[in-house]
Amino acid sequence: MVDGEFIHPGFVFLFGSLLIPLLKGWLKRAYLLAISALSIALVATMQEGTYWQIDWLGVRMVLGRVDKLSLCFLWVFTIMAFLGTLYGLHRSEDGHHVAGFWYIGSSLGAVLAGDYLSLFTFWELMACSSVFLIWYRRRPESIRAGFRYLMVHVFGGLCLFFGMVFRYWQVGDFTFGPIPPGSAGVSDYLILSGFALNAAVVPLHAWLPDAYPEATVEGAVLLSAFTTKTAVYTLARAFSGYEVLALLGTLMTVYGVFYALIENDMRRVLAYHIVSQVGYMVAGVGIGTAMTINGACSHAFAHIIYKGLLFMGAGAVLYRMGTCKLSELGGLWRWMPWTMLFYIIGAVSISGFPLFSGFVSKNMTVSGAFDAGRPLLGIFMELAAIGTFLSVGLKVTAFAFFGEGGKEVKEAPWNMLLAMALASGICLFIG
Repeated sequence: MVDGEFIHPGFVFLFGSLLIPLLKGWLKRAYLLAISALSIALVATMQEGTYWQIDWLGVRMVLGRVDKLSLCFLWVFTIMAFLGTLYGLHRSEDGHHVAGFWYIGSSLGAVLAGDYLSLFTFWELMACSSVFLIWYRRRPESIRAGFRYLMVHVFGGLCLFFGMVFRYWQVGDFTFGPIPPGSAGVSDYLILSGFALNAAVVPLHAWLPDAYPEATVEGAVLLSAFTTKTAVYTLARAFSGYEVLALLGTLMTVYGVFYALIENDMRRVLAYHIVSQVGYMVAGVGIGTAMTINGACSHAFAHIIYKGLLFMGAGAVLYRMGTCKLSELGGLWRWMPWTMLFYIIGAVSISGFPLFSGFVSKNMTVSGAFDAGRPLLGIFMELAAIGTFLSVGLKVTAFAFFGEGGKEVKEAPWNMLLAMALASGICLFIG
């Protein structure tokens, strides 16, 4: 594949979004799915190499770096883009679809960026586009949460910006690549801070459980997939082997589970579990062995699918019931049996049950910690896995779908069920 044959999947979403307001009805829905399916096809035809290199103001920008690491994230991002688009087909607002496409496109652009200038551009586009997925819920709480979300990510972007500028002043180029722990300076730790904020690394995590539960039903599915995992990709690319990531990542696994256990809101439980599950990835990157880094990337792949599935299930409940509070739900197995089945598949996947997607990927990181002579980190990760099953697998399932209470409602719309069925199939296939 030469430069002329490389088509950037991120730009397919960015420019493809411009036609969305011009289309109506079934034609618009078909177009949304076609763009998402095209992105998967583009990734399937990619070959490793460097594409779309541009000299701008004396700076070499690389918009298309394709290797094994970027391909792993490109595959799962485009798959989740299709599933998220299918799940949200019933959404009527063109602006919501446009924001979703810009969010997806900028995430793909960040993964393919080979230099800090390109990365920063797509990084900021991610923040500015994703906030509309929160604001489109049009509740006062969502508006406030969206502003807090935006301000936090602007701060993280500034850390990245000043770090990359200082680094350019020191080394003379913007190349985005590995930074050995022993050679890291102030500029590198500024960049690390910007990445860590997007990964919701404790104590820079509060924006996530504050904002994601306030997003739209469809927007929360996309939010659960891209921001934190793009950050995991950048950490794996540049900061593997950093002890601070190993320690904070392990803390995240336990911290997120603890707060999930005491939460009452279904989507807030899942939001705290993003913090916990991303902790496995951050810890794996920080430990820095081949096993743990592969485990981190594998877990990111599995997590995007099963976490999207869980948010789809919770979103379907919110869509039909008007609430996600567990204390106000109950008995939904009678009225939403398919939603319950698909949610349970996601729950056992995130819990690491054998034959489901989370089993191998999570154990790669945990086993890697023991193999690397870090048994204490491995033990805490195992404890977090137990808490995951107790909260997502048992508590949410029991309160929302079984027990007494609740009211008679319709099953989720067909597009939601189809998206959940496909995500469930992927969880089983990977497992």
